[in-house]
Parts: sequence; structure tokens; C-alpha cells
Amino acid sequence: MLSSVLFGSTTALGWGCADFIARFTGRAIGHHSALMGMLGISAVVLTLVVWFADIELVTDVSAWWQIVLSGVGIMLATLFLYWGLERGPVTVVAPIVGAYPAFNLLFAVVTGVRPSLWQWVAMGLVMLGVIVVAACAEIEVAEEDEEHDRSEITKTIIIAIISSIGFALTVAAAQQAMETYGELQTIWLARWVGFVAIACLFVIRGEAPTMPIRWWPVLTVQGVLDATAYVSLLYGSMGIGAQMTVVIGSSFSAVTVVLAKIFLHEPMSWRQWLGIGFILSGVILISTYK
Repeated sequence: MLSSVLFGSTTALGWGCADFIARFTGRAIGHHSALMGMLGISAVVLTLVVWFADIELVTDVSAWWQIVLSGVGIMLATLFLYWGLERGPVTVVAPIVGAYPAFNLLFAVVTGVRPSLWQWVAMGLVMLGVIVVAACAEIEVAEEDEEHDRSEITKTIIIAIISSIGFALTVAAAQQAMETYGELQTIWLARWVGFVAIACLFVIRGEAPTMPIRWWPVLTVQGVLDATAYVSLLYGSMGIGAQMTVVIGSSFSAVTVVLAKIFLHEPMSWRQWLGIGFILSGVILISTYK
């Protein structure tokens, strides 16, 4: 059980800190370049993990489209996440994007899945939390935060919701791919697909990524944190205490919010904290009653 708590905490801290760092790398070099740097480092780290784990790779190509879909989709969802974090407030973006498990469950309902009572309660809590956070951000934060006006915060909220829905859709594709290729191989390949996809996006835009050498160490830390979170979640989800790892890991958005409050001094009302509490409670319930 102790190892499950450790793996779950590492997952939450890894993703939470990586997202917080994205706020700074995005503002310094642009969210496109920040994402490309993170994906590249994360893909390399995961390649090393696959190498040392010495897993038997599946060569079946019948489900490759699922890996491509998940890789491109997660890249796009993360791009919107980084865009939202770059714009801020982080305390608004992080909890909304972190609500994606509820959207994932909602899409499952559309495809015929019948959730349990607790899952319905969890979805309701998450959606209520998103509404509270968004409403408070538009009214209360806009009044207290000199950096963001109401129209800009509304745009940021829309960006965060798009990211959350994007993660929900593409995580579903990744879950399907895992049935064929396994968790580690799927995540590893999807990371490389995402890296190639963001590189293609630069070609389409006719631009070159901006990555000054002084930002390489920061991007490296960001990518290593992301990969570490994935690996911790995978290995912590094996055997006894797997559910504990998933539940604790799902609180990563709270880590980002706390860091933003401490280091960025972003204004937060008690209503926002209440909304974040609703979201986290719902996400934890969804993770518990899968």
C-alpha cells in the first residue's frame, strides 16, 4: 500500500509540476515550442524505459490508427492546455482541464455504457465544480486580477474546456490501443507520434521552433517530470493498491493550483476553492469506481 501511495504521489507531483513549469516555458518561448521540447524529452525518457524494461513489442499494425489518433489528439489537447496556462490564470485552467475524466465518462455514456450511481454523482460534482470555477473566474477573479479582464478570462475558460474534452476523447482512443499493445508501448509510441505531429504543425505554419539554449534545462525537467508521471502511474497500477495509485495521481491539477497560488499569488476566492474541491472529489470518485 505504501508503494501505491508513493507511485500515486509521484504521478500527481510529476504532472502537476510539469504543467506549472509550462506556464513559464510557454510565456518565454511560446506554447508550441514549449510543447515540442517537452514531448521530445518525454519521448526519449520513455524510450529508455522501454529499452531497460525489455518488454516484448507487439508488431500488429491493425490498431495503429488508435495510437496515431491518441498521439495526435493528446498533442493537440496538451497544446490547448499550454496555451491556457500561458494566458492564465493557472488556478482556472488547471482544474478545468483536470476534469477530463468526467468528460471521458460522459462520452462512454453516449456510446452505451451505463454508469453506476456513484459515477453519476461524480460526474455531477465535476460539472458543478467546472461551472463554479468558471463563473467565479469571470466575475471575481476579473475584478481582483489586474492582468486579466473578463473577456480574456472567458476565452481562457473556453480554451481549457476544449483541452479537457480533447483529453477525454483521445484518452479513450489510447485505452483501446492498450488492449492491443499494452500500456507502456502505447504511451511510448503515442509520445513519438505527438512529437512528429507538433513538428509537422511547425512545417504547416511555416515557422521554426524557438528553443534558446538557456531554456533547455527547464524543458528537460518538464519532459522528465511528464515521463516520470506516466511511468509511476503504470507501475503503480500493477498489483495490490493499484486503485490507490490512480486516485492519488488524479489529483495532479491540485498540485498545479497550489503552486500557482504560492508562487504566482493568483487571487482565489473561497467559491473557487469550493469549485476545485467539487472537481477533485468527482475525479477521485470516478477513479475509485471505474
